[in-house]
Parts: sequence; C-alpha cells; structure tokens
Amino acid sequence: MIFVIVALYGIIAGVFISKKKMKMSQAVLPMIALAILSSVALGQNYTVSLIPEANDGIGISNFLAAFLLPKVGWTNEMFLSKFELYLGISIALILLYFIFVVVEKE
Repeated sequence: MIFVIVALYGIIAGVFISKKKMKMSQAVLPMIALAILSSVALGQNYTVSLIPEANDGIGISNFLAAFLLPKVGWTNEMFLSKFELYLGISIALILLYFIFVVVEKE
C-alpha cells in the first residue's frame, strides 16, 4: 500500500516538475518527512517490543507501524530490520535533497 502512495506521489510530482511548477528539491521534501516519521514510528515500535512487561509478548505499538509492518511473522529482528531500512531511506533522501539543492543553484 505504501508503495502505491509513493508511486502516485511520484507521478503527480513528475507532472509538476515537467511543467516547471515545482523544483525537484521541493518534491523530495514530503518524502523526507514521511520517511523520517516512519523511522521514528518503527524505532519506537522496536524499543517497545524489547520490553516484555510493556505488553503480552511483542506487538505493534502505533498506527504508522501497523501500516508499514506485515500482519504476521513479528520478531524483534524483523522490527529492527524494518527500522534500519526506513532509517537508510531517510538518510538517502536527505542526501538526495542536498544534491538537488546544489544542482538547482547552478
């Protein structure tokens, strides 16, 4: 589901960029915000899953993590790997933003 939303946003942003109504750096900003928010939600979910007294076993602790994680097969390792994935995506998008800003200034 998240991939469909990102793909639709990419198409809409691509149309605006091609019509010169939006810069590429401006198009990356909402994706950065979503990636950072997702990283925070998944990181919080991972840390809560490490405390067995917080709930009966491990579970999903927030709405965004429930949206991003599969319905079955929960493990602490899976929570950590998803958190690291979205953290990497966030860092990559931030670097891409700075590259776009530098290229657009020239």
